[in-house]
Amino acid sequence: MLVKFNLACELVKTIKHYFPDLIPQLKQITDERDPRYTKYELALVLMVRIMSAIFMLPSMRGMSAEFSDDNLIANIAKLAGCDGLMELPHYSTINNCLAQVEPSELQEILHKMAYRLIRSKAFLDSRIYGTYWQILVDGSQLYSFRDRHCAHCLFREHKKDGKTIRADYYHYVLEAKLVIMDNIVISICTEFVENNGPQTPGLSEEDRKQDCERKAFYRLEQKLKAAFPRLPVCITADSLYACEPVFQICKNNGWRYIIRFKDGSIKTLAAEFHTLKQMEAEQCFRISAKTASQEYRFVRGMDYQGFAVNAAECVETVKTKKGPVSTSFVFITDLHITVKRCVLLIKYGRRRWLIENEGFDAQKNHGYNLKHIFSRGYTAMRNHYFLIQIAHAISQLMALVCRDLKHTLSISTEKLHRLVFDAFKKAVLTGSDMAYVEARFQVRRL
Repeated sequence: MLVKFNLACELVKTIKHYFPDLIPQLKQITDERDPRYTKYELALVLMVRIMSAIFMLPSMRGMSAEFSDDNLIANIAKLAGCDGLMELPHYSTINNCLAQVEPSELQEILHKMAYRLIRSKAFLDSRIYGTYWQILVDGSQLYSFRDRHCAHCLFREHKKDGKTIRADYYHYVLEAKLVIMDNIVISICTEFVENNGPQTPGLSEEDRKQDCERKAFYRLEQKLKAAFPRLPVCITADSLYACEPVFQICKNNGWRYIIRFKDGSIKTLAAEFHTLKQMEAEQCFRISAKTASQEYRFVRGMDYQGFAVNAAECVETVKTKKGPVSTSFVFITDLHITVKRCVLLIKYGRRRWLIENEGFDAQKNHGYNLKHIFSRGYTAMRNHYFLIQIAHAISQLMALVCRDLKHTLSISTEKLHRLVFDAFKKAVLTGSDMAYVEARFQVRRL
């Protein structure tokens, strides 16, 4: 019981330590509601939704049922600075409220949260070569529909004999995530891939222009640069971004890049790399272990449309019962490569999969229920997305704070979140508990 109760303190301590301005920032968001019909402060409504995501509750309706506990109400009220609260807002109240919040204001809070972590000296070791903050960029489908959901839907046609027989509609998002501590990814900028015109299946390509991931990236990079104009950035992305416009954007912004490279991305560059890598023996080396080995090769100074491009390859061979299995990883970059740095560069490049595994997959399939449509209103839908990103950032740092306890109990992340939820319902946080969460602490890297 003591362990469960202390976990409530650990969550509050995580928020107070890493994001001490979160509640004041939530209170500054513009409230468009009619004050005559307003019962709850906007900051409380938003915080309740954030907490429901941290507690990994699967639906808004289920949240209202679970949040009827008196101790939990008192603890959330204490956290949000709302004394004397008797009940928490109903899920319909939350959705109605989110329909009136400008999504860009929640995006701004995520900017401030990322900025807070960047300014923290605790995470300076996360930088590439001690200089560049790594930002992973990738897109993912959120929701799909058999019928058009709204004017912003993208669509995918299914054809037979050259004719469109049906279309699937879906929403898609492009996400930029900041990497800290090698395995924590925090949302730093978001751009929704969305149609804004009368796109209709069956029209010609000339008459129908859909938004796409790369177009969204051109908008995202402007937002990211505006929010963090002096931040030394290294963009890491998949092979879709191996193209001249992305190279030019990075050059204009003073950013660096590490991009997954496939032969079909830039055929001339791929051919040059495969030719040169066989000729530079001093730029080839192997690292062997009992169960696996890696062979590294790199080429410097290749020219593509006036851009100096370097490339590094790692062929990893793993010993299995059925025999050795080899996998090749190739990345192109404008970072300088040496024998000593080649291994590090491949490591940084392979971090790209964090945005899929620790980011989208965790949020969709491991408790945050990102695939669930919490509201059918487009504005509220986007605000739910941003609040889940805030919750995920807090949750990852909470797991870092509770790392030793989590290992001791040998529990999954979902189980840890459930224990925290139980702790919030077990007892009301006392004055001594709040003094504990306000105390300074340090998390050491393993």
